[in-house]
Amino acid sequence: MNCTCQEFETHYPHCTTSSDGKIITAQENKRKYILNNPSKQRVCKVTVDDCVITSQDQCKCDYLFIVCSPEQVEDKNCQSSEQLYFIELKGKDFIHAVEQLTQTIEHFKPPINQAQVFGRVVLSKSPPVKNIETSTKVRRLRELLRKYQGNFDYGTRQYEKDCI
Repeated sequence: MNCTCQEFETHYPHCTTSSDGKIITAQENKRKYILNNPSKQRVCKVTVDDCVITSQDQCKCDYLFIVCSPEQVEDKNCQSSEQLYFIELKGKDFIHAVEQLTQTIEHFKPPINQAQVFGRVVLSKSPPVKNIETSTKVRRLRELLRKYQGNFDYGTRQYEKDCI
């Protein structure tokens, strides 16, 4: 499956919303991810958990934000995306959140030359810093995202560092 707005809007219309607002959010249980969009690019917000991926046996993140390139927005056709943000809103199990992001990215397998991929975790409580830097699961996710010219970051309660 291509990770494009058009693909998700066609196959999962009930899981996908599109916006060109200045701020696009995902929120649950006092955790909030904010994508700042001052350039008002078209962004598709896809609910992954219990919508696109319904299997309880599969690890998956909560949301995927797809940022379409300006040229594609002008064409009203988003064939390939420039940026994909995989989002997990989590209580306190940081390592499980990392696993969810990794498995979701591997599930969708975006084409490496067509997308820049980012992983974001928003936690209720701060994780121990020692666990982050020494975890093989965190290193594996960072390496995966590097292949896509992206990165991994996390925050507590609210994350609003991303700006497109």
